[in-house]
Amino acid sequence: MAAGSLTDLLSQLNVQSTHNEHSQVEETSIQLLENGCTNPGTALKYCLIALIQQDKYNKALSILNTYGAIDTKYGNQLNMEKLYIFYKLNNVKKFEQLYSTIITDDIDVLFSKPESQLEKLRGFLHVRAQFCYKNGKNEESYRIYNYLASNNSTEIDNNTELACNERVPLTVEPNMMINYPLINELSEESYDMLFNESIVLAAQDKYKESLGLLEKSYNMAKASDYQDDINTIELQLAYIHQLLGNTADSKEYLNNLLIRLEAGSQMHILAKNNLVAFQDFSKYKDNINLLLRDLNIEKQNSLNIQTFTHDQWTKLNSNAMFLKLFNNVTVQSHSSRLSRTLHNYTKIVDNINLEPYQTQSKKLYHFAVKAVKSSTAGSTNGVVLLAIQLLIVENEWDNAIRLGELFFNKSITSANTLTDDLITIVYVLFELYNHVGRVHSKSMLLKKTSELFNAKDFSKVTKFSINKLNFWKHIAFQYLTLSKSSDAKKIFRQLMNVTYFKEHLVDENILQILNENSQDLFDFATVSDLVASVDVSSLISSGIAPLGSNSNKSQSIAATSINRVMKKKLNAKKQKKKQAKLQKFLATHDVTNKTVDSERWLPLKDRSTYRPKKKQLAKQTQGGAMNKQTEQALDISKKQKKNTNGGSKKKVKKGRK
Repeated sequence: MAAGSLTDLLSQLNVQSTHNEHSQVEETSIQLLENGCTNPGTALKYCLIALIQQDKYNKALSILNTYGAIDTKYGNQLNMEKLYIFYKLNNVKKFEQLYSTIITDDIDVLFSKPESQLEKLRGFLHVRAQFCYKNGKNEESYRIYNYLASNNSTEIDNNTELACNERVPLTVEPNMMINYPLINELSEESYDMLFNESIVLAAQDKYKESLGLLEKSYNMAKASDYQDDINTIELQLAYIHQLLGNTADSKEYLNNLLIRLEAGSQMHILAKNNLVAFQDFSKYKDNINLLLRDLNIEKQNSLNIQTFTHDQWTKLNSNAMFLKLFNNVTVQSHSSRLSRTLHNYTKIVDNINLEPYQTQSKKLYHFAVKAVKSSTAGSTNGVVLLAIQLLIVENEWDNAIRLGELFFNKSITSANTLTDDLITIVYVLFELYNHVGRVHSKSMLLKKTSELFNAKDFSKVTKFSINKLNFWKHIAFQYLTLSKSSDAKKIFRQLMNVTYFKEHLVDENILQILNENSQDLFDFATVSDLVASVDVSSLISSGIAPLGSNSNKSQSIAATSINRVMKKKLNAKKQKKKQAKLQKFLATHDVTNKTVDSERWLPLKDRSTYRPKKKQLAKQTQGGAMNKQTEQALDISKKQKKNTNGGSKKKVKKGRK
């Protein structure tokens, strides 16, 4: 192609890009790249932008691979476009590699630099924040948006959009705003911001407040008549109504969505999953294959995390794994702990549906014991919890406790730190001890756990540290159940030094416990004061029945509450009674002078003393007993032989033919 025509193409490219004619920009750019031009880097950049505007990300990646030489030479000019393409395709490896070459500093070091140095990096930070949220790195995503919102004095970015984006990671982990407060306040002029704020409130279990903001956002979205946003808000409304127990309202929203939405779309799959969640399924009565087809699992897997957020994909994939498990399909082991746990479960158990839970619990118990002795890391915690659940189903309380204690002791020996897995096992052990009445074991567990308290864990409040604060609060109250108020006060005093605990987790009961002048919590006068205001007669007249004894329940409680010492005494008493009964029998029956029957090993009917009943002799049925005379009559060897030497045969008269 002549140089003149190349110039015409370049001028056309500028005009087309100005008028947002993306498809024509794409075609012109490819022509320039194929025929050669003086500035191929610019032509490739225009081509990638046009493809991004048309959501053709796979084609954009193909163009990059085709013109790899140009990318190598002019790659610095294309970093923003390439990073965005990798983000949209969720190509984690390539995204991380490219981002590490653009921004080399850690996030804390990066945000300590002057704002002027980071102005050129704002676009990359926006893409990075979106990428982090999609892949479950919510804290980094929130930190980036929080920084961008606090350094937007020249209003490079729209403040409303920044406020919306800043709230998105908080919808999954709302506690992050404790260390980094929100920059932009809530504005009721944007229904997007109201929508995001309502999801944050829902994540904080404030469902009524969330519903109020959602309804405002819904009315504003309907006025704008943007159907995609209306569908999204209706889906969230259905979810909040479901959490509030408003089943009819939730189902109405979901059914309306399923009628309007295209089958197989992202929103349709989410609505269908939420609607099916109202039904109770049985692995014996329901056809799991039809259910999987109805949920469109294949389409869901094809969309994957490129369309769903990390939190959505995790929940959808977990539901699909459980359905496959009870459909007796082997669950493949992936990066998630749940997949590895269920994979081991399907390998250990021959048939999930047909094999009894008693057999399953035994197999899984032995497997879990071996796994814990080897290591408590990885998916071991998942296997232990699953084994404990099956043991509880079969009332194998001792084995369940033994397995939990083994995991606890092994974890302390190997790490000596309080982890999420260890916290979960301690909660489980408390419930098991309370059920079987093991007071001493509970006391020993509290003693060992209290030794793991570390004030450094709360130097910075995070999601995990908040879980720890609630855990230690639970430990202190467990001490109170054993009447160890001094140990409970010791933990509460340590927790009161943590600002977050003092501001958010302290209640009147804790303050009363810490009050030095207060009476003992278990004093009779204090208990009398607590129930003095209760009107028993009015409660009974309103229809509330008093607590009554349940024979089955009392028997089970009595059986489980007997300790080992009492069991030994009962066994010894039974053995003593058995010996006394035996001695009494021997005193009245002389068994030493009796002769031993030599035919004692023969069946009754073969013994010489056997006499059949008269009815048996009369019937002579097949297999029945018979006397010696009858047996001899059937002996063919003793029958008389026929006379064959003489005599004439008697003629038999034949009948008429």
